[in-house]
Amino acid sequence: MNLDAGAPARAEWEWLRTDWSRIRADVKRLQVRIAKATLESRWGKVKALQHLLTRSQGSKMLAVKRVTENRGKRTPGVDGKLWSTPAAKWNGMQSLRHRGYRALPLRRVYIPKRNGKQRPLGIPCIRCRAMQALWKLALEPVAECLADPNSYGFRPERSTADAIGQCFITLARRNSPEWILEGDIRGCFDEISHPWMLAHIPMDKPILRRWLQAGYIDEGTLFASTSGTPQGGIVSPVLCNMTLDGLEAAVYASVSSTAHARRKHKLNVVRYADDFVVTGISKELLESTVLPAVRQFMAVRGLELSDEKTRITHISEGFDFLGQNVRKYTGKLLIKPAKRSIKSLLDRVREIIQGNASATQAAVIQQLNPVIRGWAMYHRHVVAKACFSSIDSHIWRLLWRWALRRHPTKGARWVRKRYFHAHGHRSWEFATNSPAGSDAPRLGLFRAMTISITRHVKIQGAANPFNPAWTTYFTRRRTAKHSEGSLGATPWC
Repeated sequence: MNLDAGAPARAEWEWLRTDWSRIRADVKRLQVRIAKATLESRWGKVKALQHLLTRSQGSKMLAVKRVTENRGKRTPGVDGKLWSTPAAKWNGMQSLRHRGYRALPLRRVYIPKRNGKQRPLGIPCIRCRAMQALWKLALEPVAECLADPNSYGFRPERSTADAIGQCFITLARRNSPEWILEGDIRGCFDEISHPWMLAHIPMDKPILRRWLQAGYIDEGTLFASTSGTPQGGIVSPVLCNMTLDGLEAAVYASVSSTAHARRKHKLNVVRYADDFVVTGISKELLESTVLPAVRQFMAVRGLELSDEKTRITHISEGFDFLGQNVRKYTGKLLIKPAKRSIKSLLDRVREIIQGNASATQAAVIQQLNPVIRGWAMYHRHVVAKACFSSIDSHIWRLLWRWALRRHPTKGARWVRKRYFHAHGHRSWEFATNSPAGSDAPRLGLFRAMTISITRHVKIQGAANPFNPAWTTYFTRRRTAKHSEGSLGATPWC
């Protein structure tokens, strides 16, 4: 008789019966305690609470749930393993032990960049990803308490819209600063100093050292990793943020330690991950005082600015930040979608249309709608209505040519009747035509113009989701965001 025959069934049952709301509440309670100890600078208690959190079964289950349900859940590491069944997830949770833990090398893959080069990504094995997700739960409360007020990238409850909103607040007034330093860090994730992270990141040092020094395998060859944190790692964004936190203080200290001096020189910093802008009263101030201070701050962490992409511009010339263009036109600040972002969208739309020359109209619409909707939703908080109209017109022309090429022997009137239909005040909607007697709804192309332009309410700089004092604030904010999202336009049927 096989006594272990029921083990997989028991493991599957244990995973499926999990009360996730209770587990999240328990983990959040520990995170709040870690944040409180951090604010009180009780580092011994922070370490003890992190030890308690990373050894608890609930935290391990949340970590496994994250890495097995995100976009990379089907991407294996060098061991080729995936936890795709409930039993495998339960057994994987039980394998997250610190004693005897060894990080496997990363699997190196490359993704194309906008400039034609390739960006290296390091893919950890599934067990290392889960261990990183586990420690991220313990690191985030500390990172939030120590973060710069105007840092917005890879932080809970913050987004690119908050960073752009801070740019508007900083630059929109008549007496706002007119000179901007655009900072670009060369290979930020790949160049962060290992000794600096080991000395300053408040977590289990042996675990962090194993992640940093795991190495990577590229085309069957093992390479050592002497600097940086892998861009494919779940914990890497938190480590990057903690490395760059303090940049605001360094910029302000370059002129004086007083708030009056900061206001006098109109210094402001807005950062999203490793992209940042610094404002100042003059070009000379940014060149001779602020830029050297930023370079010194980066050098201590093993980083350096890119000479080609770091530049100082006047607000009348404008600058691109996070896919949007910030510029003053005769004294009025307008933030619009950047030309590069528009081109990227239209290139993607053109690629879909050309790659589906023989596909059905419904298949083309189903591929285009999420692309158009996602792009429009991203830019819905800025001056984008005219841009939305232009994009809709451009996409319509692409689809008209696509329809004509499919039927070279038919006339334009026949093509229009086949692919374009009247809807409301519009007589040229690109939509499917339901067969006679069928209850199947029409599927129409999503138009960017149907997205309403709504002003984004920027998050308060001191807001901390792990501080109970801000609970009511975040509850109201999530409710307002949910209401806004529920009003989003959908393609007509």
